[in-house]
Amino acid sequence: MKKFLILSAVLLSFSLPAFSKTGFEFGIGSGYVFYGSQEVKDRNKALGDSNQSILTTDALILVPLTQNVLFSFGNDAIFDFRWKGSHHINLVDYSFLMGVRAYPGLGGLFLSVDYALGRRTDFISDENEDEVTSTKWGNGFKCMLGYDFSYHLNGFAPVLCAGIKSMPRGGSRDTSLTVSLKLTKHT
Repeated sequence: MKKFLILSAVLLSFSLPAFSKTGFEFGIGSGYVFYGSQEVKDRNKALGDSNQSILTTDALILVPLTQNVLFSFGNDAIFDFRWKGSHHINLVDYSFLMGVRAYPGLGGLFLSVDYALGRRTDFISDENEDEVTSTKWGNGFKCMLGYDFSYHLNGFAPVLCAGIKSMPRGGSRDTSLTVSLKLTKHT
């Protein structure tokens, strides 16, 4: 146990300079989800797309590894709300992210690839019953392409992103396409 604590203290002391330049990012947006399960597709089709709202959120902590590469970790969520009269289906996909963001040297243009660990919880309500179900936890990925208007600057600035996330759900896979506007702070 003593060796573990000493090793942890040594690793932490080497990583403190990187954490002193840690930034963060928060974003909201919208998108579309392609559900893999036939049961979910049939249930959603019964309500139609006319009364639907999709909101995405994410929050990340960004740790510089080099001048053009950042380590990122955080979480994201996709809220898919559908309703028709008193009947509604709310599908909430949430995941924890960990990955790498790279700036290829074209201004603030970046590409990020994240490992995602997440699941989806469905809230279903109709005239007869209310039901809440959750999928099993799945391992997937999320790729984002964006432009960071504050790259290499200190302070707050906007970031515009588009991304794709693919998450397995037991025997099926949900895929989401998102566009978001974020606020980032680099130090």
